[in-house]
Amino acid sequence: MGTSSTYSGPASGLIPDWVDGVDSGTDVGGGDTPLQDDGGGPNIGEQGQDSVPESNQDSALAASAVDFAYPRGQFTRFTNGGGEKALGRSLKGYVSGAGGGTGATSRMPSSTRVASGVAGLARTFAHEGPAAALARFNLQGLAGRPAAEVLEAVADAICPDGGTIDEAIARDAMLEAIADLAANDPGAFDELSSDQLNEFLCDVIARSIVTKILNEIGTNALHGSASNADFREAEQITRDYTNGRVRDALGSRFEPGSQSTQSEIDTSIAEVFADAFDMLGAVLDTMQ
Repeated sequence: MGTSSTYSGPASGLIPDWVDGVDSGTDVGGGDTPLQDDGGGPNIGEQGQDSVPESNQDSALAASAVDFAYPRGQFTRFTNGGGEKALGRSLKGYVSGAGGGTGATSRMPSSTRVASGVAGLARTFAHEGPAAALARFNLQGLAGRPAAEVLEAVADAICPDGGTIDEAIARDAMLEAIADLAANDPGAFDELSSDQLNEFLCDVIARSIVTKILNEIGTNALHGSASNADFREAEQITRDYTNGRVRDALGSRFEPGSQSTQSEIDTSIAEVFADAFDMLGAVLDTMQ
């Protein structure tokens, strides 16, 4: 990737190959141009069609022009031995600099869309059964197949390989969550429980958030003396905090008894991301 560090990126490998041109005072890691919220949230039925209405382009571009110099600097300090407080200031600074939970969420349209697809899959599975859940993605032929195989096919349907950094982050988060699920040998897709699917959704969201944050604030440290171990430590601490926040934000939104349309699911998922970011920023006060 042409970096001056031995670090090859987080577990996702998604630190972009253009980081050699990073200016420490300029944000260049925004991924997709943020979507403007029309009240309905991301639309999983229009996969790959995320766009910003022409009338909203100016405000969308302004939203993406975020200065992450402070959180990047604190992240670099942590990887150079500055202690966990520096990482806390970095993560808190990211949430604040992005404009709070809502602003940070707007920087992840592909991730919210993918999470909405997973939530819709889980809802249909719970209320209509596995066959109906697979039919949402024209994957009826995979009925009875191993859960990991089926979910990988779902990943290909809702977040195909290639595209923008934001799309790559979303796909990578889902594939890593699938690998975690497969490690516990869950059996056939048809045999998954609602709890397993909800935990899978939580993992997808948390991994998306962690990878996005580190992708945007870890670039400076790539030019310093940070080691792989430094980044792995930063990633693990960030994931520990984020997993809990996402679980809190999800709460009982997608319990088996809940009935939601896909539009309502889209809105709920955007709120989960925003709430998780806000709680992530708030809980890091304890690290100061």
